[in-house]
Amino acid sequence: MTKIKIIPLEGIEIENVGKLLLGESKPNIKKLLGKPSGISDKLQSYYDDYELRIDFDNNGNAEFIEFIYGPFPEKTELEILGINPFQIGANELVTLLSEKNNGKINDREAEYCYMFLNLSVGVWRQTTEQDVEDEIADMKANNEYEENKEWLEEDLKKARNFWTIGIGIKDYYK
Repeated sequence: MTKIKIIPLEGIEIENVGKLLLGESKPNIKKLLGKPSGISDKLQSYYDDYELRIDFDNNGNAEFIEFIYGPFPEKTELEILGINPFQIGANELVTLLSEKNNGKINDREAEYCYMFLNLSVGVWRQTTEQDVEDEIADMKANNEYEENKEWLEEDLKKARNFWTIGIGIKDYYK
């Protein structure tokens, strides 16, 4: 597993590779990380080996870095503010980021998505534990639980954490 440290408002540090700073040019990123994956285009580059996507501004400079393979990355181990954002639990991560953000949070999609405006950090997940627990209750009521138990339990485990975490340049979410 490649260890990657997420540094809000600055960039990321990839173990044995180096620092990728927000604002870095696409050619410099290519020198650091190599050729992006095939689905990349002018505005986005994907790096499957690092399980991330980089968004570029109109000048071709990195304005957002998002880790998109959570909560169970296969190739990377992330750290932000001293913790792994895909293992701490969704509520605990929101609490930690809220404390460090020290200001306004966009929580209009609370439970699923939060944007910490002062840190320029965003987190997202498709389902919550409550969503899955409700689905389990419905399936139990309809005698469908046992045949779906395995994937429901996996969904419940996945719903305990956020699925993506991204960092942007200053005021990215404003």
